[in-house]
Amino acid sequence: MHCVAPRKALFTQTRHLLIEKPNLKNWMIPILLAACLLLYAYSLPRDPLREPVELPSGPVSLENNRTVPYDKPAPAPPKLNPAPTFGGYPCSGNCRDDRAGYRWAARNGITDADSCTGNTGSFIEGCRVYARRRAAD
Repeated sequence: MHCVAPRKALFTQTRHLLIEKPNLKNWMIPILLAACLLLYAYSLPRDPLREPVELPSGPVSLENNRTVPYDKPAPAPPKLNPAPTFGGYPCSGNCRDDRAGYRWAARNGITDADSCTGNTGSFIEGCRVYARRRAAD
């Protein structure tokens, strides 16, 4: 008894595997997928911008046929809020430093505008407002 198959038999077995007839079952899944994708693509809504446009068959007058972008009324200019002032001086923001300078001058009894000092111009302006009002009284 031989355990090894004869060479001729082995060759015919491998040759049989290489020249196997195509199996239609293997092609059914890709064909079905392709068919489903085509049906899905045709069921999507159409883009109206890609649809053909019907043109008039006769002559077209060009007068009043186009809209002019300047037909729209001009927008109203933005309302400018006047800059806030404190005692005749313009303030930056909410006049907080000006009021602080005014209060400081009132607490310290400042009567001469030239003796006002501080870290910011707004603070000094508030102090000067108090000193001028005090001198005017």
